[in-house]
Amino acid sequence: MPDKANEPYEAGSSFRPAFFFLNADRRRALSAYYGYARAVDDIADDPARGAAEKAAALNAWKAAVEGIFAGTTASNRLELELAWAVKRFPLKREHFLLVLEGVTLDLEKKEYASYAELEHYMYRVASAVGLACLAIFGYEAPSAPKLAEKLGYAVQLTNIIRDAAEDLAAGRVYLPAEDLKRFGCAAGDLAGSNYTPNFIELMKFEAARARALYAGALALAEPAWKSRLASALIMGSLYRELLEKIERGGFRVKEGRVRLGPGEKLKALLKAWLDYLNI
Repeated sequence: MPDKANEPYEAGSSFRPAFFFLNADRRRALSAYYGYARAVDDIADDPARGAAEKAAALNAWKAAVEGIFAGTTASNRLELELAWAVKRFPLKREHFLLVLEGVTLDLEKKEYASYAELEHYMYRVASAVGLACLAIFGYEAPSAPKLAEKLGYAVQLTNIIRDAAEDLAAGRVYLPAEDLKRFGCAAGDLAGSNYTPNFIELMKFEAARARALYAGALALAEPAWKSRLASALIMGSLYRELLEKIERGGFRVKEGRVRLGPGEKLKALLKAWLDYLNI
């Protein structure tokens, strides 16, 4: 969470450009929800905490979420903001508790056998976030749940591709074991300085899967509701541009985290605008 009392929770987030296209109430609610998702993810990823301490902190958040929905007194600024957002927008318990389930898996599960198994995880840490975002945006089209699911998978898979070496260093392998086997890769191939042809083919396969998910999500956007979807389109476009940058760079993700520069973010915004016009 931010150190400054009034600093937005999304400060520094790659999603921040999407906030600028929301009215004040929606921006405030999304900032609070982002603060929650960031807080619980930071707990799960904190190398200074043991598993038991992490579990206790996440359980405390679960109790806080139940308290927020029960209308009990919030204990800090973030909880106060979340309580306001829950009253103002159709946010559901599941939008919070599914994320908690997902980050809790990170305390226990270090690898995934299949893509179907990975989807179970991604739905919790990413698609549930998408559902919450659409609730805040007021996007109530019949396709909303499926759109949030596919876009969540696409964004999370992009993160997994980008962070493959970093995650391995933390003891986690998110890329499915069935995919590593298919391309003749071992978990150790995700780190080091050697970019083998097998590694590159594995990454091309995962990138193609992510691109199909972005396209599938966009195809579900309904014209009658598109005015409520602008921020989601920006979020998706930013991560799609990140994926394209990783591809252009030959999947060199082992030297450090790939990030978008200002010009690339502007390019993503222009692409989001074209997507919006073409819905």
